[in-house]
Amino acid sequence: MTTASSGKNIPLLYGLLFGGVSILTTVIRYLGGVERFMGPMTYLAYVLIILFAVLAAAKQKKQQDGYLEFSEALKTTFAVLVVGTFLTVAFEYVLYNYIDIPFAQALTQASAEKVGKAMEKYKLLPQDKIDEAVDKMLTTDNYTIGKMFFGFLLKCILLFVLALIVSAIMKKKRPVFENSFNQ
Repeated sequence: MTTASSGKNIPLLYGLLFGGVSILTTVIRYLGGVERFMGPMTYLAYVLIILFAVLAAAKQKKQQDGYLEFSEALKTTFAVLVVGTFLTVAFEYVLYNYIDIPFAQALTQASAEKVGKAMEKYKLLPQDKIDEAVDKMLTTDNYTIGKMFFGFLLKCILLFVLALIVSAIMKKKRPVFENSFNQ
């Protein structure tokens, strides 16, 4: 039994599921330490983003007898991604600022070193400028609520682009004359 209201719950349901799974992977990476947190398992987040966007669009499409307008697909996929990402960012804020502040400091240190090495490897700047950039990274608190919210907004822009792509793939227009000859 499908109702019109159940279709509106898909973005929230899948957004909460996406957020929960994303938080779980964040916890697993966190428990592995800074190296694992910044390691290849980080790319799993991209797979999860695409997976939940596709699953939500597929569910919406199934509820509409196999048809899904592009605008509906976009609303669904983008809402799922925003809800899940918001939950993940909120969890990370709590993790970095209340649960384990030394972990956030170690993460900042490891990130600064990684960026410094990459800048040296590709000779992006003179060494004194690289050192200055690394020092600035080390002295800046990137985990304030303002900076994390700004990061969330930037992620939303990228998520919108991804939602556009997924929606374009998942859409299926209902034929204009679908019921004309069946009567």
